[in-house]
Amino acid sequence: MATATATEPVVFEEHGEITVLKLNRPERLNAFTGDMADSIGRFAQSLNEGDYDTKCVIVTGEGRAFSAGADVREGLARRIPGNETEKAPWRPSHPERYAIRSIRDCDIPFISAINGHCVGMGWGLALGTDLRIAADNAQFQVSQLKRGIMADFGLGHLLTQQAGHQAALDLMLTGRMIDAQRAYEIGLLLKVVPLDDLMDTAFELAEEIIAGPSLSIAASKRVVYMNDNDDLQRVTDYTGLALGHLMQSEDFREGVNSFLEKRPAQYRGR
Repeated sequence: MATATATEPVVFEEHGEITVLKLNRPERLNAFTGDMADSIGRFAQSLNEGDYDTKCVIVTGEGRAFSAGADVREGLARRIPGNETEKAPWRPSHPERYAIRSIRDCDIPFISAINGHCVGMGWGLALGTDLRIAADNAQFQVSQLKRGIMADFGLGHLLTQQAGHQAALDLMLTGRMIDAQRAYEIGLLLKVVPLDDLMDTAFELAEEIIAGPSLSIAASKRVVYMNDNDDLQRVTDYTGLALGHLMQSEDFREGVNSFLEKRPAQYRGR
Protein backbone atom coordinates (compact mmCIF):
# COMPACT_ATOMS: atom_id res chain seq x y z
CA MET A 1 0.00 0.00 0.00
CA ALA A 2 1.56 3.25 -1.12
CA THR A 3 1.45 6.23 1.19
CA ALA A 4 -0.29 9.20 -0.45
CA THR A 5 1.46 12.51 -0.90
CA ALA A 6 0.70 15.33 1.51
CA THR A 7 -1.07 17.33 -1.23
CA GLU A 8 -3.77 14.71 -1.79
CA PRO A 9 -7.20 15.15 -0.13
CA VAL A 10 -6.90 11.80 1.68
CA VAL A 11 -3.50 10.82 3.08
CA PHE A 12 -2.45 7.39 4.38
CA GLU A 13 0.37 7.44 6.92
CA GLU A 14 1.88 4.10 7.90
CA HIS A 15 3.07 3.63 11.49
CA GLY A 16 4.12 0.01 11.58
CA GLU A 17 0.94 -2.06 11.75
CA ILE A 18 -1.23 1.02 12.27
CA THR A 19 -2.29 3.25 9.36
CA VAL A 20 -3.55 6.80 9.94
CA LEU A 21 -6.15 7.77 7.34
CA LYS A 22 -6.15 11.55 7.35
CA LEU A 23 -8.70 13.80 5.65
CA ASN A 24 -6.41 16.41 4.18
CA ARG A 25 -8.28 19.51 3.03
CA PRO A 26 -7.72 21.72 6.09
CA GLU A 27 -8.37 24.90 4.11
CA ARG A 28 -11.94 23.58 3.53
CA LEU A 29 -12.27 22.02 7.01
CA ASN A 30 -11.86 18.64 5.30
CA ALA A 31 -15.15 18.98 3.44
CA PHE A 32 -15.95 15.90 1.37
CA THR A 33 -15.91 15.44 -2.36
CA GLY A 34 -17.01 12.28 -4.13
CA ASP A 35 -13.40 11.45 -4.95
CA MET A 36 -12.49 11.49 -1.25
CA ALA A 37 -15.26 9.05 -0.43
CA ASP A 38 -14.18 6.83 -3.31
CA SER A 39 -10.59 6.86 -2.06
CA ILE A 40 -11.67 5.79 1.43
CA GLY A 41 -13.89 3.03 0.08
CA ARG A 42 -11.17 1.64 -2.19
CA PHE A 43 -8.67 1.69 0.67
CA ALA A 44 -10.99 -0.20 3.05
CA GLN A 45 -11.74 -2.77 0.39
CA SER A 46 -8.05 -3.21 -0.43
CA LEU A 47 -7.28 -4.21 3.15
CA ASN A 48 -9.35 -7.36 2.67
CA GLU A 49 -7.92 -8.06 -0.77
CA GLY A 50 -4.18 -7.57 -0.18
CA ASP A 51 -1.50 -8.85 2.14
CA TYR A 52 -0.72 -5.56 3.91
CA ASP A 53 0.90 -5.00 7.27
CA THR A 54 -1.98 -2.82 8.49
CA LYS A 55 -3.89 -4.32 11.42
CA CYS A 56 -5.75 -1.20 12.57
CA VAL A 57 -6.72 2.13 10.98
CA ILE A 58 -7.08 5.48 12.76
CA VAL A 59 -9.23 8.02 10.90
CA THR A 60 -8.73 11.71 11.68
CA GLY A 61 -8.69 15.16 10.08
CA GLU A 62 -5.85 17.52 9.32
CA GLY A 63 -6.12 20.94 10.94
CA ARG A 64 -8.90 22.14 13.24
CA ALA A 65 -11.78 19.92 12.07
CA PHE A 66 -12.51 16.27 11.49
CA SER A 67 -14.81 17.14 8.58
CA ALA A 68 -17.30 19.89 7.82
CA GLY A 69 -19.39 17.47 5.75
CA ALA A 70 -20.08 17.67 2.02
CA ASP A 71 -18.30 20.43 0.15
CA VAL A 72 -21.22 22.73 -0.57
CA ARG A 73 -19.31 25.07 -2.86
CA GLU A 74 -17.52 22.46 -4.96
CA GLY A 75 -20.04 19.64 -4.66
CA LEU A 76 -23.65 20.33 -3.72
CA ALA A 77 -23.82 23.66 -5.56
CA ARG A 78 -23.08 21.81 -8.80
CA ARG A 79 -26.13 19.62 -8.24
CA ILE A 80 -28.62 22.51 -8.34
CA PRO A 81 -30.79 22.05 -11.45
CA GLY A 82 -29.26 24.20 -14.17
CA ASN A 83 -25.83 24.27 -12.51
CA GLU A 84 -24.81 20.69 -13.35
CA THR A 85 -21.42 20.26 -14.99
CA GLU A 86 -20.33 17.33 -17.12
CA LYS A 87 -17.48 16.47 -14.78
CA ALA A 88 -19.07 17.40 -11.45
CA PRO A 89 -17.16 15.58 -8.69
CA TRP A 90 -20.21 14.95 -6.51
CA ARG A 91 -22.11 11.69 -7.03
CA PRO A 92 -24.74 11.56 -4.27
CA SER A 93 -25.69 7.89 -4.36
CA HIS A 94 -22.35 6.22 -5.09
CA PRO A 95 -19.89 7.23 -2.33
CA GLU A 96 -22.15 6.44 0.61
CA ARG A 97 -23.08 3.05 -0.80
CA TYR A 98 -19.40 2.20 -1.13
CA ALA A 99 -17.23 3.89 1.51
CA ILE A 100 -19.20 3.17 4.69
CA ARG A 101 -20.14 -0.33 3.64
CA SER A 102 -16.51 -1.05 2.73
CA ILE A 103 -15.39 0.00 6.20
CA ARG A 104 -18.04 -2.19 7.82
CA ASP A 105 -17.11 -5.14 5.58
CA CYS A 106 -13.40 -4.75 6.29
CA ASP A 107 -11.80 -7.28 8.65
CA ILE A 108 -9.50 -4.54 10.00
CA PRO A 109 -10.80 -2.37 12.89
CA PHE A 110 -11.23 1.36 12.21
CA ILE A 111 -10.95 3.94 15.01
CA SER A 112 -12.06 7.56 14.58
CA ALA A 113 -9.99 10.22 16.36
CA ILE A 114 -12.38 13.15 16.08
CA ASN A 115 -10.70 16.55 16.27
CA GLY A 116 -13.01 19.55 16.14
CA HIS A 117 -16.19 19.77 14.04
CA CYS A 118 -17.69 16.52 12.77
CA VAL A 119 -20.63 17.42 10.55
CA GLY A 120 -22.88 15.77 7.98
CA MET A 121 -20.96 13.28 5.87
CA GLY A 122 -18.04 13.62 8.28
CA TRP A 123 -20.26 12.37 11.09
CA GLY A 124 -21.46 9.55 8.86
CA LEU A 125 -17.85 8.52 8.27
CA ALA A 126 -17.08 8.62 12.00
CA LEU A 127 -20.15 6.56 12.91
CA GLY A 128 -19.23 4.08 10.19
CA THR A 129 -15.98 3.28 11.97
CA ASP A 130 -15.87 0.71 14.75
CA LEU A 131 -14.70 2.81 17.71
CA ARG A 132 -14.76 6.57 18.26
CA ILE A 133 -12.68 8.83 20.49
CA ALA A 134 -13.36 12.57 20.41
CA ALA A 135 -11.45 15.60 21.56
CA ASP A 136 -13.26 17.68 24.16
CA ASN A 137 -13.67 20.51 21.63
CA ALA A 138 -15.50 18.31 19.09
CA GLN A 139 -18.92 19.40 17.80
CA PHE A 140 -21.42 17.21 15.96
CA GLN A 141 -24.29 18.08 13.62
CA VAL A 142 -26.62 16.54 11.04
CA SER A 143 -26.35 19.43 8.60
CA GLN A 144 -28.00 17.93 5.51
CA LEU A 145 -31.55 18.95 6.43
CA LYS A 146 -30.44 22.59 6.40
CA ARG A 147 -29.40 22.13 2.76
CA GLY A 148 -32.82 20.81 1.76
CA ILE A 149 -31.75 17.16 1.57
CA MET A 150 -31.46 14.32 4.13
CA ALA A 151 -28.82 12.57 6.21
CA ASP A 152 -26.62 10.60 3.80
CA PHE A 153 -23.39 8.59 4.00
CA GLY A 154 -25.27 6.15 6.23
CA LEU A 155 -25.66 8.81 8.92
CA GLY A 156 -29.40 8.44 9.52
CA HIS A 157 -29.21 4.67 9.90
CA LEU A 158 -26.07 4.73 12.05
CA LEU A 159 -27.49 7.39 14.38
CA THR A 160 -30.67 5.37 14.86
CA GLN A 161 -28.77 2.16 15.46
CA GLN A 162 -26.41 3.65 18.01
CA ALA A 163 -28.47 6.34 19.76
CA GLY A 164 -32.06 5.17 19.30
CA HIS A 165 -34.99 6.53 17.31
CA GLN A 166 -35.80 9.55 19.48
CA ALA A 167 -32.26 10.92 19.73
CA ALA A 168 -31.66 10.28 16.04
CA LEU A 169 -34.83 12.05 14.95
CA ASP A 170 -34.15 14.98 17.28
CA LEU A 171 -30.71 15.48 15.71
CA MET A 172 -31.86 14.90 12.13
CA LEU A 173 -35.03 17.01 12.20
CA THR A 174 -33.61 20.01 14.06
CA GLY A 175 -30.03 20.07 12.77
CA ARG A 176 -29.05 20.82 16.36
CA MET A 177 -25.31 20.86 17.07
CA ILE A 178 -24.15 18.90 20.13
CA ASP A 179 -20.84 18.79 21.94
CA ALA A 180 -18.63 15.79 22.63
CA GLN A 181 -20.01 15.23 26.12
CA ARG A 182 -23.58 14.98 24.82
CA ALA A 183 -22.46 12.62 22.04
CA TYR A 184 -20.81 10.46 24.69
CA GLU A 185 -23.93 10.48 26.87
CA ILE A 186 -26.15 9.12 24.07
CA GLY A 187 -23.71 6.34 23.23
CA LEU A 188 -21.99 7.70 20.12
CA LEU A 189 -18.46 7.90 21.57
CA LEU A 190 -16.21 5.50 23.44
CA LYS A 191 -14.49 8.32 25.31
CA VAL A 192 -13.77 12.06 25.32
CA VAL A 193 -10.23 13.31 25.94
CA PRO A 194 -8.34 16.62 25.79
CA LEU A 195 -7.39 17.55 22.23
CA ASP A 196 -3.66 17.28 23.00
CA ASP A 197 -4.19 13.66 24.10
CA LEU A 198 -6.39 12.58 21.20
CA MET A 199 -3.93 10.84 18.89
CA ASP A 200 -1.96 9.27 21.75
CA THR A 201 -5.19 7.82 23.11
CA ALA A 202 -6.18 6.50 19.68
CA PHE A 203 -2.77 4.88 19.18
CA GLU A 204 -2.91 3.30 22.64
CA LEU A 205 -6.27 1.74 21.80
CA ALA A 206 -5.04 0.58 18.39
CA GLU A 207 -1.96 -1.02 19.91
CA GLU A 208 -4.09 -2.81 22.51
CA ILE A 209 -6.31 -4.18 19.74
CA ILE A 210 -3.56 -5.36 17.39
CA ALA A 211 -1.86 -7.24 20.21
CA GLY A 212 -4.73 -9.73 19.89
CA PRO A 213 -5.22 -12.51 17.31
CA SER A 214 -6.16 -10.97 13.95
CA LEU A 215 -8.41 -13.86 12.87
CA SER A 216 -10.45 -13.61 16.07
CA ILE A 217 -10.65 -9.82 15.70
CA ALA A 218 -12.00 -10.16 12.16
CA ALA A 219 -14.55 -12.78 13.20
CA SER A 220 -15.69 -10.65 16.13
CA LYS A 221 -16.23 -7.63 13.91
CA ARG A 222 -18.25 -9.70 11.44
CA VAL A 223 -20.48 -11.05 14.22
CA VAL A 224 -21.28 -7.54 15.46
CA TYR A 225 -22.31 -6.30 12.00
CA MET A 226 -23.71 -9.52 10.53
CA ASN A 227 -27.37 -8.51 10.61
CA ASP A 228 -26.86 -4.76 10.48
CA ASN A 229 -24.94 -4.74 7.19
CA ASP A 230 -28.03 -5.92 5.30
CA ASP A 231 -30.03 -3.06 6.83
CA LEU A 232 -27.26 -0.58 6.02
CA GLN A 233 -27.29 -1.66 2.38
CA ARG A 234 -31.06 -1.16 2.09
CA VAL A 235 -30.87 2.22 3.81
CA THR A 236 -28.04 3.56 1.67
CA ASP A 237 -29.72 2.30 -1.52
CA TYR A 238 -32.93 4.12 -0.54
CA THR A 239 -31.00 7.24 0.48
CA GLY A 240 -29.35 7.41 -2.92
CA LEU A 241 -32.75 7.32 -4.65
CA ALA A 242 -34.29 9.85 -2.25
CA LEU A 243 -31.38 12.27 -2.66
CA GLY A 244 -31.82 12.19 -6.41
CA HIS A 245 -35.40 13.45 -5.99
CA LEU A 246 -34.61 15.95 -3.23
CA MET A 247 -31.85 17.53 -5.29
CA GLN A 248 -34.45 18.45 -7.91
CA SER A 249 -36.51 20.43 -5.37
CA GLU A 250 -36.75 24.17 -4.86
CA ASP A 251 -35.93 23.62 -1.19
CA PHE A 252 -32.58 22.08 -2.14
CA ARG A 253 -31.75 25.10 -4.28
CA GLU A 254 -32.76 27.40 -1.42
CA GLY A 255 -30.81 25.41 1.17
CA VAL A 256 -27.58 25.59 -0.81
CA ASN A 257 -28.00 29.19 -1.94
CA SER A 258 -28.84 30.41 1.57
CA PHE A 259 -25.66 28.77 2.84
CA LEU A 260 -23.54 30.35 0.11
CA GLU A 261 -25.21 33.75 0.65
CA LYS A 262 -24.96 33.46 4.46
CA ARG A 263 -28.65 34.13 5.15
CA PRO A 264 -31.54 32.21 6.76
CA ALA A 265 -33.24 29.75 4.42
CA GLN A 266 -36.88 30.23 3.39
CA TYR A 267 -38.26 26.77 2.58
CA ARG A 268 -41.49 26.33 0.61
CA GLY A 269 -42.03 22.57 0.76
CA ARG A 270 -41.54 22.03 -2.95
